[in-house]
Amino acid sequence: MKVTKILKDLSINLHFALPPSNALIKLTIHVKKDRLLLDAVRRFMNNNNIPCYLENSVLSIVETLIEESWRRDIEKASKIDEMNADKVREAIVAKYKKHTVQYNDTPTEDIFPKAYNTLVHSPVPSIFDTLLQLEQSYNNAVKNFITSHKIEMGCMRERYQKELEHTGMGSLQNEFTYMFERKTEDIEYSQATLANGLDEVKKFQKQEYCEFVIKLYNAHQRWIIEQSTMDSNWMYRVDGKEIVSEVITDMKKHYKHLSNEILKLDQGSRPRSRHGSISSLTDVMLSPTMTPSSPLFPTSKDPTTMKMISDLTEMGWSDKQARVALDMAGGNKERAVNYLIEQLDKIDAQIANGINGMPIIPRRPSTPSSNSSSSDHKEQSGSLSLRREKKRRPLPILTKQEKKNTWSPMTFFQQKNMLNTPSTPTRRFSGWLGRKDDTNGVPMMNGDNSQLSESFTSSLGNQVKSTHNIRLLVSDVDNLLKSSNDPLKEMAHRAQTAANLYSQDLAAIVLLLTPQDWPSYKFGKGANKAFFERCKESTEFHFDDVETQLEAIEKDFSDGHGMSSIKEGDFFITRHSNLPMFQVIFHLVIDFESMEKSNVTQCTEAINGLRNVLRTVERFDITNITLPFLLLPSNIDCFSDPDKVKNLFNRGEFVLKCAKGFMMKNSRVPKHITVKEQETKTVSFLLPKQASDQFDTFRDLLKSLFRAN
Repeated sequence: MKVTKILKDLSINLHFALPPSNALIKLTIHVKKDRLLLDAVRRFMNNNNIPCYLENSVLSIVETLIEESWRRDIEKASKIDEMNADKVREAIVAKYKKHTVQYNDTPTEDIFPKAYNTLVHSPVPSIFDTLLQLEQSYNNAVKNFITSHKIEMGCMRERYQKELEHTGMGSLQNEFTYMFERKTEDIEYSQATLANGLDEVKKFQKQEYCEFVIKLYNAHQRWIIEQSTMDSNWMYRVDGKEIVSEVITDMKKHYKHLSNEILKLDQGSRPRSRHGSISSLTDVMLSPTMTPSSPLFPTSKDPTTMKMISDLTEMGWSDKQARVALDMAGGNKERAVNYLIEQLDKIDAQIANGINGMPIIPRRPSTPSSNSSSSDHKEQSGSLSLRREKKRRPLPILTKQEKKNTWSPMTFFQQKNMLNTPSTPTRRFSGWLGRKDDTNGVPMMNGDNSQLSESFTSSLGNQVKSTHNIRLLVSDVDNLLKSSNDPLKEMAHRAQTAANLYSQDLAAIVLLLTPQDWPSYKFGKGANKAFFERCKESTEFHFDDVETQLEAIEKDFSDGHGMSSIKEGDFFITRHSNLPMFQVIFHLVIDFESMEKSNVTQCTEAINGLRNVLRTVERFDITNITLPFLLLPSNIDCFSDPDKVKNLFNRGEFVLKCAKGFMMKNSRVPKHITVKEQETKTVSFLLPKQASDQFDTFRDLLKSLFRAN
């Protein structure tokens, strides 16, 4: 007999006709879960004097009833409503698709950021140039699209204006009303057409660009693997133009429509390289010898060139050093001085390489040197320009940039006995060199006009010193964000952004808005209009466009009833790859009217918001941050009122103390210091243009608080 356990607690009523009377009696057996059924039945029969020959019958009946009761319980538990049944079915289907390759529709990993960053820092000639050229072409296409619609709208307004003048004052009021309404409708329709058309153009450009980058990355990696196994000097043998041509040919097969910007890149497998580009250096780099008569040692007898060489030799450098520096600087004396000061060892290496044999060709650095970033980008911008010069300059030999090293112009002048006093302002030396980009590690500033600025170095902290570059700059935010009229400078900004976008060398700026600006802020109709105009001038390839980002932020600030809960001190972040110098934008909400009526204190919400911004900057390793010195919106001019100037000085002092306090507090926080974190970070304080006359006063205030050098 098998041993059976009871599945559940149960009470069973049994009817027996027992002899000798055979009268029908009712007995109840109580069974307990997990006990043996045979023991329970025998105990029940002994207690009720049931004959033993009925044991098998009683045992069979009880076991059958227990199983039937268990089956009913299972059926009852398995009954669910239709909604839950759909969820169960969907869950089963999802699990099946997840673990079955044939039906798995999970999106693949987005490799675009990795692909883009790899191509930007690729050692293969012309790969980086190709990406910049394509982005610039896309940008020009968007600008031309916007310009054509603006011209069309201008013609429309002019036509309606002539019709109104032709109608004359004697016409009925209804005619004027009708013409005005028709003009308004046509303008609104034209604006809507522009917006829709612009969205379609940008969407197509972004999709095509991402496809091109990923395909170029795959081809690039395949070529590197193939060439590296065959030749140790593969880096110098691979032609990036061939890779680009292969990718475009493949795209032509799989896509019916390609933009003209992509097709322009396909110029054959061995096209003529643009003068000054990286790929144009291949022939020079691969030449068996480089004699002193090569472009490395120009033999020009031009009086201007000879005069510059003479001036440089009088400063203490040799004739060859002067010639190589001028060659690397493209004939610019000031930049040649900069090379001789900061990169003399590299110049000597170029001289040695030029005499002994083939020059060594380094790979492109992953992040540009901070101290020479501006001048280097000017070199890149020249190499990427589509403009042909009347007289071809000698080709510069690119050298690998090392880690940035601190260099003081004061030390240089002291060594050369050209300095009488150590208190001479630093900016005089920068002015003598004619360098507008000497920013001590700050991103190359935009704008075609010169800017009033000065930089300092400050060491904060007691036991653990933390070095910061402090910069005071007078400029409007609009000028920093607007596009440059110089195509070379625009290309240099694009190259700088490409190099820093996926690195730890990010640059950020704080923009201000009021709670009243928020409802229409995402449409670009409130504060910071120049910022929105700059974002719309080109396609955002790496992130969502600014409107989409702000819509997502708007949901976060919603109180659940469709009303915004934004208030003073709040800030939000947008990310950008199509701005000239900044990749991160902090939008800080301030209530300017309340700040104007009361003094700024430690508990002011705007100061708390600024403190949170600085905390975020440190948390995410942003190396360059630009702060509004006075927490003033760009459209406010308080310096015209003499009574408010004193309050502005007090506010500026409080902002400086807040920034300094946070930087000192952060320097005391123990943490693991990476190689990148050892580099000096830069904090720029931005003054409005109305404060130009008070620049010296604010500079002295900054130097006294930070004890800057």
